[in-house]
Amino acid sequence: MSKLLSLITAAVAALPLALQAAPITLTGTIRDFNAWGSTYNGVAGHVDFENSLSSAQGIVQSTLGPDGKPVLSSNHPSVSSAASFYQWYHDDPTVNRTGSITITLDQITPTTYQFSSNAFFPIDGQLLGQDNYGGHNFGFTTEFHTAFTYKASNNDTFAFSGDDDVWVFINGILAIDLGGVHGAIGGSVDLNAMAATLGLTDGGNYTLDVFQAERHTTGSNFTMTTSLKLASIDPNTVPEPASLALAAGALLAAGFARRRRA
Repeated sequence: MSKLLSLITAAVAALPLALQAAPITLTGTIRDFNAWGSTYNGVAGHVDFENSLSSAQGIVQSTLGPDGKPVLSSNHPSVSSAASFYQWYHDDPTVNRTGSITITLDQITPTTYQFSSNAFFPIDGQLLGQDNYGGHNFGFTTEFHTAFTYKASNNDTFAFSGDDDVWVFINGILAIDLGGVHGAIGGSVDLNAMAATLGLTDGGNYTLDVFQAERHTTGSNFTMTTSLKLASIDPNTVPEPASLALAAGALLAAGFARRRRA
């Protein structure tokens, strides 16, 4: 009897772990830049990093460009030009070095996943390797391309808090605008409330793209929180937003199958 009781106790203790959903892993692209006016490892500093610093919305256009990347909206004090902004999210050996980055969103409630860091320095000692500011490699951009199925009954949300610039696009449309150089600030989107604006139809598959830039050496925060069951998209094969939506269904089906097995 005591042995049976021990087995039952162990099974009950393990139950929360069994019910816990698998974490969400997203793989993206990170590009390293030197501060303006500096040269490190033979690469000159970028004019938009550690230079003209100000915070403002409206830096990028309301839809992604044909290549699935944000496009500068107009002249802004913290961005030198459309050409300099283009380099943020495109490989250019004259100003940046490129690598891969992976983050894991753990389940923090029965319906919510989160990745959070108040010391977000994923390339310390890597790429350009500069560590002139407290031993950390500041001056980088990240981009993550994901897919999800929109289900109105889920009442899904997506939130981001961090610094510096952050833009979140859903279905290729700007949903969160945290542009400019600033401390950690947040924004969120209620997908049901924004469904018409974002062109979402119940049961449809859509893309979610996150673009971030760390441009000032006073801290680096990155918190992503969502109830969406996101599927990562290969960062090396990012097509136009319309083409991404066509591929999202297969990615999500495969991801859900893996999560059920887990």
